Amino acid sequence: MKNLLNYCAIEWYEDDLVKNGFTLDEYLRKYDFAGIEQFFYNTYIPMSRYQHDTVGGHLAYWAYWLDLWENNVDNMRSQFISEQEKCSYFGGAKNKDEWLSVIRENINIALSQKPEYLVWHVAECNLADIYTFSFRHSDEEIVKAAAEVFNCVADIIPDNVLVLFENLWWPGLRLLDKNVVHKFFSLIKKANVGIMLDTGHLLNTNDQLENEQQAIEYILMRLDALGMEAERIKGIHLNYSLSGEYQRSFKHHIPENIDEKILTEHVVAIDQHRPFTQNGVRRILEKIKPEYLVHELNYKDFSQLDELLAAQLAACGLFNIEA
Repeated sequence: MKNLLNYCAIEWYEDDLVKNGFTLDEYLRKYDFAGIEQFFYNTYIPMSRYQHDTVGGHLAYWAYWLDLWENNVDNMRSQFISEQEKCSYFGGAKNKDEWLSVIRENINIALSQKPEYLVWHVAECNLADIYTFSFRHSDEEIVKAAAEVFNCVADIIPDNVLVLFENLWWPGLRLLDKNVVHKFFSLIKKANVGIMLDTGHLLNTNDQLENEQQAIEYILMRLDALGMEAERIKGIHLNYSLSGEYQRSFKHHIPENIDEKILTEHVVAIDQHRPFTQNGVRRILEKIKPEYLVHELNYKDFSQLDELLAAQLAACGLFNIEA
């Protein structure tokens, strides 16, 4: 198992490295990490190149995309205030063919860092869905369309690069139905593929969980329910989310004067990316035996990350906080 840290080479984190007087390599050695899963959120080459540290590459993700794929013009008009806003959201693409070109560019940027694997989100929802949870599409509809999109660009991914499809709590690969999982992979035209289990995203599908022990039991129950399909899990984005109280309390309609800040705060309130702190998390690792364990935590700087990693690594039995 390769123990990894999620990292995105944005200016904020890069400046914090300089401020603290250490390099990313030095920080990874501090915790005996094998490298990073680097997030490539656009088609630009990262400001710092970490090819020698990059084990995984997390590809860009669009929450809303099915209407573009199916050319549902009227629906898209209700999502964007202008054609310019729509094009900006899709990386400059005006239609699905141009969007596929944007996706290929993003994949090529990730491949330039020589990763062993790539991560691809499988989910879809529009702005209203994010708040109402009255989703327009079923898991089956989303995985079918997502497989179509992936198959259109899969040819540029080398056979020796593993592609791991990640679960979310929105419709798609939620990992709540083994038949949906089987159907999705039956449509994928690439052999070297699997699942990247995001534990926090799975927990977000249950708003009745009250503590970490219940969260661990829920994950184990869901893994059992997947049956043989659980064997597709090759990696874990390890993080803890307990957002049931928030999910039950917020008003399930789009806020007035919504902007990117309000939307981000809402999503982060659901998808918390906190560390596990109880040793019971080891049962998940023992059950899956992942090839890649990625500590995907929400951190503002490396000082905060130190605290989060100390808790989660100790819970996993991978780091002695007394040392």
